[in-house]
Amino acid sequence: MSKLPDSDLFAVPLPKGFLLFSPRRRLAVRLNRQALMVLFRIFVAGDHPSGLSPEMDALVAELSQPQEQVIPSANTAVSPPFLGLITTRACNLACAYCAFGSRTSPDERMPLATAVAAVDWMAHQARRLARETLDIHFFGGEPFAAPEVVDTAVLRGRIMAEQSRLRPHFEASTNGYYTADQADFIGAYFHAVVVSIDGPAPVHDRHRPAAPGKGSFDRVAETIQRLGRWELKLCLRVCVSKENVASLEEIVSWLGHTFRPSVINLETLQPTPESVAAGLRPPDPAEFAVHGHRAIRQARSQGIKAVYSAAEMDGPRYTFCPVGRDTIIVSPDGQAASCYLPRWEWKQRDLELEVGRVDGANLSVDSRAIRRVRRAAAHKPRCRRCFCRWTCAGGCLVNQTWPGCPDAYDDFCRQTRLLSACALLDAMGDSAEADGVLTDARAMAVLAEHPDDRLENFPTMAGGHG
Repeated sequence: MSKLPDSDLFAVPLPKGFLLFSPRRRLAVRLNRQALMVLFRIFVAGDHPSGLSPEMDALVAELSQPQEQVIPSANTAVSPPFLGLITTRACNLACAYCAFGSRTSPDERMPLATAVAAVDWMAHQARRLARETLDIHFFGGEPFAAPEVVDTAVLRGRIMAEQSRLRPHFEASTNGYYTADQADFIGAYFHAVVVSIDGPAPVHDRHRPAAPGKGSFDRVAETIQRLGRWELKLCLRVCVSKENVASLEEIVSWLGHTFRPSVINLETLQPTPESVAAGLRPPDPAEFAVHGHRAIRQARSQGIKAVYSAAEMDGPRYTFCPVGRDTIIVSPDGQAASCYLPRWEWKQRDLELEVGRVDGANLSVDSRAIRRVRRAAAHKPRCRRCFCRWTCAGGCLVNQTWPGCPDAYDDFCRQTRLLSACALLDAMGDSAEADGVLTDARAMAVLAEHPDDRLENFPTMAGGHG
């Protein structure tokens, strides 16, 4: 086995032994050093020892099967999973940690003709791809701060879906700060909604004020309660900072009992000039891993799914977000890109994520640009040695694994490595070992900082004693 970016055999050091992980074969198993050395001899050195146990023979046979191909080939046809509409980049809140520049964005709203052109284009793609649904997602700023754009896109989507014999499917990411009538409109027409709420009133209002000295919690909580009366998938997004990380289990328990959401999504604060000015800091990665894992278990005990999106183990992936998945996200000015972040953010990373434009009544998309973005999302040298390569998939291409980013792990990497290993152990029914990792400071440090997990590097690995 050569040292290639698409390596699929990883050895993760644990307090007792190692975790062998083959993400593109969907296999994880705990092994001792001796067993891993046998696998190294077979798959790296090309030496197949005799007299293996039946269990080891079976494992070798399974690891010899073809691995799942995750990266689309250059010739794969363009296949957008959904259309994204940024109705406006403006927002009606003044969040202390806003990373989208919404405070300073002009109140520019997408022209209705742009929304109609984009929806028509997506309906054509859905027919071409023989889809069953017409999928449209709304982003911001705050998407419902431009209600007339949302109304138009929803109406046009329903019309085009009926004409094309498709089912309309609408999703939105929102702050929940609007009227009861707007909440009921969303409940009636939308199928999935992500609402940001960071905890009870003192926590939420510290993070997400409506204006200086004015909280947003009461109205947001009322919105979530109203949405909960409708048949839609309700996801609550919790931003975790240094201030609320130690209360994460209690926050998740309270959210579960109070609102009964379908999913609770835990994401850590990303530093911005706004968050620094407000005195908000990201949590320590080890502390977040401990409380995040306990919070995920707490939600599970309440029959609710909680996730840290970089450590989801549903299957291998080569990209973390819409970027690289052929997604088309249209901005108010008619730009069509693979990313919902403002253009200046990805341009400062020397990335070109624009893939098309709305011109009058038509959205045109450049398939060559789509393929260029695919390549950028798939090629992340920083990740080639990490066992999370095919699950975390490098996080955000713009803010985490941009071209030329440092090879060294950062806090996002450290917390992702810890939570991913514990998620695998829990899925294997080995929660005691996950607890052993998170209660052993040395084991956490070894796992978080381990420089190269690839099996080909195994003979030089420390850790895994016992």
